[in-house]
Amino acid sequence: MPREGADQGKRRVGIVDVAAAAGVSRQTVSNVLNGRDEYYSAATHEKVTSAMRALGYQPNRAAQTLRSRRTMQIGYHIFGEQLDRAQGFTLHFLLALVKAGADVDHQVLVFTHHRDDPLGVFKDLVARHAVDAVVLSESSVEDERARFLADSDIPFASFGRLSPDLPQHWVDVDNVAGMGAVVDLLVAEGHQRFAYLGTDGDQYWKAERLDGFLRRMSHHGLRLPKTSVFRGPDQRVRRRAHQLLTGKNPPSAIVTGSDAVAAVVLSVAHSLGLRVGSDVAITGFDGGAVGLVTEPTLTSARIPVERISRELVARCLRQVEHGRDDEAGLLLPTELVRGGSA
Repeated sequence: MPREGADQGKRRVGIVDVAAAAGVSRQTVSNVLNGRDEYYSAATHEKVTSAMRALGYQPNRAAQTLRSRRTMQIGYHIFGEQLDRAQGFTLHFLLALVKAGADVDHQVLVFTHHRDDPLGVFKDLVARHAVDAVVLSESSVEDERARFLADSDIPFASFGRLSPDLPQHWVDVDNVAGMGAVVDLLVAEGHQRFAYLGTDGDQYWKAERLDGFLRRMSHHGLRLPKTSVFRGPDQRVRRRAHQLLTGKNPPSAIVTGSDAVAAVVLSVAHSLGLRVGSDVAITGFDGGAVGLVTEPTLTSARIPVERISRELVARCLRQVEHGRDDEAGLLLPTELVRGGSA
């Protein structure tokens, strides 16, 4: 009988082969597979994962699970609304998270919850030992999911900041600085008449992005009427964009709180026959797939989802290996990406 994983009699690629190809020790490869990131650098991680891909290395998941009593799965909780509405960023982040898990031989199990019992699915996962750790997104500072996982001593990491009395297992971006960089760019291009459009909601990052915009406007000595700042549902954003662009003194630059909002504003500008990037500048915030398919492409503050995903997975696996830690939360910078819209 052929050996498990053999292909027409070929010897199965093993961890020793990966180590030799990457020029590292067998233990280093093991550390990468198990997410022990304190023992290797980012460059070493890249060498090892590149060697795995080149050799077609497939770790024996069943053997790993039996040895470690781990599922080799990381749960990712997603709200139904993230899938109900056009959320290019959600898909972008999910793909990055799946890849980050695969790079350390972990699968990502995506799950949601029943509308009337948000924590029920978490209790079920804990009872069944279905995952080794959980990644949370769309988190709030006072997040009941994070509190439940912390109280249940389940390893987790959060894309978004948490209350100081919770474990600080979060990774986030500096929304204020990111928005400030957008304003600086537009001012440098000579824009003086601004407007800001975003969606409503009490999420802290929405408030931070508006705050970053207003702070930087004040820094440049620029003032704008209250009617030029608006946050509301998508349809009302569309109407306000139309009102602004058809008014007597329309803005030369419209800054938005996300790429999804920027795409709405861009479509309004096109419907009015305006040349985006010339007649009016429009910017986003995300830097994901949405901004790449608009015409022209969006200028945006890009959220580094690939790095965020790697950090979240590493934080989860560090807790799996060593238990809860006192690691501080991690705030990452955005990257200003130039498109044709501004």
